[in-house]
Amino acid sequence: MRYDEDTIVRVKEASDVVDVIGRHLELKRSGSAFKALCPFHQEKTPSFMVNPARQIFHCFGCDTGGDVIRFIMLYEGLPFVESLRKLALQSGIELPEGSSGGGVGWDQKDPMFTANRVAADYYSELLMKSEEGNGARDYLGQRGIHSDVSKTFDLGYALEGWRNLSSHLRKEGILESVAVSAGLLVKGDSGKDPYDRFRNRVIFPIRDLSGRVLGFGGRVLGEDLPKYINTSETPVYRKGDSLFGLDVAAPFVREASEVLLVEGYLDVISLHQGGVRNVVGVLGTALTEDQARKLRRLTDRCVLLFDSDEAGRRAVLRSGLILLGGGFECRVAPLDPGEDPDSFLRKMGVQELVARVAQAPDVVMYTLESARQEHPGNKIGDRFQLIDAIVPYLAKIEDRAKLGAYLKEIGDTLRIEQHDLRARLVSLKKRKKGDIDQKESSPPLRKDKLLLHILVREPEVMPKVKEIVRSGDIKSPEIAEIVEKFFSGVNLTTLLHTVDDHWKNELSKWALEDPLEGTEKALDDLLLHYARERLEEKIRHTRDRLTEAVRRGANQESQELNEEWKDLQAELRDLIAGKGLQGATGGGNLSGGEDGE
Repeated sequence: MRYDEDTIVRVKEASDVVDVIGRHLELKRSGSAFKALCPFHQEKTPSFMVNPARQIFHCFGCDTGGDVIRFIMLYEGLPFVESLRKLALQSGIELPEGSSGGGVGWDQKDPMFTANRVAADYYSELLMKSEEGNGARDYLGQRGIHSDVSKTFDLGYALEGWRNLSSHLRKEGILESVAVSAGLLVKGDSGKDPYDRFRNRVIFPIRDLSGRVLGFGGRVLGEDLPKYINTSETPVYRKGDSLFGLDVAAPFVREASEVLLVEGYLDVISLHQGGVRNVVGVLGTALTEDQARKLRRLTDRCVLLFDSDEAGRRAVLRSGLILLGGGFECRVAPLDPGEDPDSFLRKMGVQELVARVAQAPDVVMYTLESARQEHPGNKIGDRFQLIDAIVPYLAKIEDRAKLGAYLKEIGDTLRIEQHDLRARLVSLKKRKKGDIDQKESSPPLRKDKLLLHILVREPEVMPKVKEIVRSGDIKSPEIAEIVEKFFSGVNLTTLLHTVDDHWKNELSKWALEDPLEGTEKALDDLLLHYARERLEEKIRHTRDRLTEAVRRGANQESQELNEEWKDLQAELRDLIAGKGLQGATGGGNLSGGEDGE
């Protein structure tokens, strides 16, 4: 079921963001807005703000924000449509049976979510009820997985043939092109029909926080390789952006104020079944920054519980660095050699696993001990190799008291003066700052982002910006699309349900920030930048045409182009001198008149 944009807007207009959030949180007035303790991460000082004028919320602690629908989606773990229905019911609005029109939800992603849901239901039915699913049920039984837990995680089974899912999707009205785009089917060679990606495999649906199926993992039954395969990258699924079991674990993570991070599907499922339910899987790879940001919305404490092999140890070191950089308090629970969380739990029991987690050392000291095992010597060179291993982790720690405690403990352990550690730390930070400064000194993306920031924060400047800037002037495709929507008259609250989570968070944050000093000057500089860049591009194009005309010996055309080139150069001089910006437009004379006034 989907609803058109008019219906969505009607529900939002009837659902005051302060009233809705106030039913769940204790809001206190703060100037023209309201504030509360954030429900999406642990905090002692309120950083969660609600703005009644703009009908949005944003937490400046975990960087989560959006409109009233997104709050219900995140707080109650509901998909978009269910959140909309809940708000409609509370507001006394009767929703239509459905809509086939355009509007939100009818973009290319929505049919893929539908296809994934149909596929997940099909796989689940095969596992739970079909005779063909006996082998998959036996495999899960051997791994100790109960049927009720299989239902919790929506586990399934893919038949052995090549086009079983394909036929089912066709019967359910799913377009073949959508199934291919969603990664469910694979295009055949030489024009042959697409075939099922997953065959004779136990299926693990990968869902987002609201329960939508993003993609799938599949574990082969038998000895075929590869043992595990995943959905390929699609518009709705990116491996480095997704976490297995997130929707199931979220309430338990919030309750425990801590998340356990493991590598595999069965690690997550086994621990959940054993009663350790604040557990999430990274899909077999080291943690990414995008995954860390998702977790940060739920908690700022993490325990890494990875496999005990060398690959697991390296993944711990990489993941720990990312978690520290993301503001987490991170610990590492090492397992016995040859064990993974699933095997350890089955062998040693849940109490021993919980004890390991409780005793887990923090990631900085774990890294130091790991480095000492690699460089066990006592020579000066060995000790400086240890420093080089540990300093990148120290560089992520912003709390000065905590950093000082680490420096003392590490200095005492390695018998190295604290000032030597601090000197190496300062040197690393200077190098990194230099890299960042160099990256951010000139890129057009920085200007594009600043323009969008100003448009969100100061919407009254929109007419002035529209006079000068065209969406084609903006280098970032994402930002260009958002600016174009603003130019077409879409307001912020409507825009928020058309962009992804990253932009929901960014836009809501900018909208609720305090006014910035120097905005008018910054905007004038930006408008000059875009006008100048567009004019310079026109000059380059004219110069290239002139060069080509001269090469061909086209004298009349060369003379005309030369005059055009001179006129453009004069316009550029006027623009730089401040005479031509006010009347600048995208298509014609940038000066807008004799002197641009």
